[in-house]
Amino acid sequence: MLIQWPSCFPETREVHTRPHPKRERTSSINASLHHLVDKNIKKLIPQLSKNMANLTYLFLQMNQIPFFILLLSFSPSSATYENRKTLTPPPLPQPSQTDYKGCFSKVYAFGDSYTDTGNAHFTDGFQPMLQQGRSPPPSGNLPGYRQCDGRLVIDYLCEYLSVPHLSAYKNSSAQFSGGANFAIAGSTALSSDFFTQSRLGHSLMWKQNPESCQTQIDWFQKYLADYDCKGKDEAACKGEMANTLFWVGEMGGNDYARLYGSSSTVHSRHLTRQAVRNVCGLVRRLLDNGARYIVVQGLPPAGCLPVQVSSCPSNERDQFGCSAKVNSLIMAHNDLLQKKLEELRQRYHDCMIIYADYWSAYITIQSNYKQYQFEEPVKACCGAGEGPLNFDTNHLCGSTGSSTCKDSNKYINWDGVHFTEAMHQHLSDLFFNQNYCKPSFAELIKKKRGTSGY
Repeated sequence: MLIQWPSCFPETREVHTRPHPKRERTSSINASLHHLVDKNIKKLIPQLSKNMANLTYLFLQMNQIPFFILLLSFSPSSATYENRKTLTPPPLPQPSQTDYKGCFSKVYAFGDSYTDTGNAHFTDGFQPMLQQGRSPPPSGNLPGYRQCDGRLVIDYLCEYLSVPHLSAYKNSSAQFSGGANFAIAGSTALSSDFFTQSRLGHSLMWKQNPESCQTQIDWFQKYLADYDCKGKDEAACKGEMANTLFWVGEMGGNDYARLYGSSSTVHSRHLTRQAVRNVCGLVRRLLDNGARYIVVQGLPPAGCLPVQVSSCPSNERDQFGCSAKVNSLIMAHNDLLQKKLEELRQRYHDCMIIYADYWSAYITIQSNYKQYQFEEPVKACCGAGEGPLNFDTNHLCGSTGSSTCKDSNKYINWDGVHFTEAMHQHLSDLFFNQNYCKPSFAELIKKKRGTSGY
């Protein structure tokens, strides 16, 4: 490869004429500049040689990667995937100093098992994987049931805002003083009928016909009638919603898990369009009910979870050892979701709709896992089978034959599907303090307090 350097300075030449003071000064300046350029170019030559060597090495490596992964590397995506394409870890972000306490008195949450604090348990008796080897978190005993060894991102959000941890809506003994959680483990963005008709299922799914986001919308409407909007007119009810923070957690992950766990011929692009449309439909319903502050979470790179890596052939894995096919689908979902959210922002000008960039946050931590005090970036803390993943579909976390690591704080993954409390803590820090939301969470808080020009 030939690199031609552009001429940055004009060439100088000797002219045998009478010296001119101004020309003497110009000649002196040019000489100094040439000396500076020559000096810096000499410094750059070793670096250029190194870069050329890296490019040659990368080119040779790329010849060994399947063609579809090459396409994946150059596919359009959010800024978060740029970190994943580089061979060097992304830089650690700088923290925000915004204080969030007292900004919101209530939070309403939606989503799946990454957000559910007990609805699946209270409705269908779903038993979460055993919470072994953990003492109660510093904040005290958590209400409900979680797919984790401790707190979820939604729990940390409540702590940042100084509101009580959210109780599951289906918990009959809940007080709902700080809001309510409508998320359901195993919930899908698409309707239950879609999966029944398409015969999309997965052997690891605890419920053959899943609850969908429509169920959560129905619960929310009933909650308003029974609690927050009881005895109030429409204007007063919307005023109540305008002072509440809405968290739309992961939605769509279970849809894709069912697609890859079946032999269905449903096209992934069709599923992505439908899933994103339904997520945005939920957001619109909230906005029409008076919501003004909404956080919508993107999907994490599910192809890096032990449940996906364990069934992925080695020649279909990317440079991080993750399933390239699964992650390409997740990227497409996140890209489309961000595009549709921008359309909603244009329609609802007075509302703050921000995107929690789960993909970027996860990749940042995984790429720098030692700096976050993790020792195991992929291996599950609770599971069976030992090996690099400690994951066995026949012996899931909590079942006979499974075991739990001594210190889950050193693990990113809890049970092969969900993350540890330690991981949720770092993710929350990136979301709420270090600008991994778009626009930033700090900007949302400023708008709520009337100090933002957004």
